[in-house]
Amino acid sequence: MSKPYIVRDKFFLKAQEQGLRARSAFKLDEIESKFKLIKPGHHIADLGAAPGSWAQRLSKFVGAAGHVTAIDLQDIEPIADNVSIYQADITDDKFMDSLFSKPVDGVVADLAPKTTGRHDADAYYSAELNHAVLDFCQRHLKKGGYMISKIFQGEEFAEIMARAKKEFSRVKCIKPEACRDRSRETYIVGVGFKG
Repeated sequence: MSKPYIVRDKFFLKAQEQGLRARSAFKLDEIESKFKLIKPGHHIADLGAAPGSWAQRLSKFVGAAGHVTAIDLQDIEPIADNVSIYQADITDDKFMDSLFSKPVDGVVADLAPKTTGRHDADAYYSAELNHAVLDFCQRHLKKGGYMISKIFQGEEFAEIMARAKKEFSRVKCIKPEACRDRSRETYIVGVGFKG
């Protein structure tokens, strides 16, 4: 049986050196350095948070006065005092409503479907996840809030972008340097949620 393919590039090694759970933390770093959305004291929903590298970064960005609610279908090891972790489905509206009694300042979603190897199918499932993120924003993001969400580019990309533009005052796309060259992922950044 062959061993799984693991990319050990500079971001992988840097993540190990810094005690981060995944190289994806550097994607969030680049997005935040460009858009400067996350402030001390913010409450953020981290959707699809496993293994927790974004929550590690968010914990520092929001500080002791802020809070991160990290949610994933997979179990996540504890991170910090200002990070609450829940093993749950973000489309479970009843449970999400019980978790988020007050609107959050920001929603981040480094969500990805279980990939099939077929670009069209993977892009479709990624778009479905983005619809779920936008649905979550409608229920739990405060007016004027922000969203960062990963999407695989495909036929449904334009539809998701059009929906995001209806929901937010400004919408941009960014492919951080830490994304692998062969990856079709990009990040949608929505600013100024219309509510």
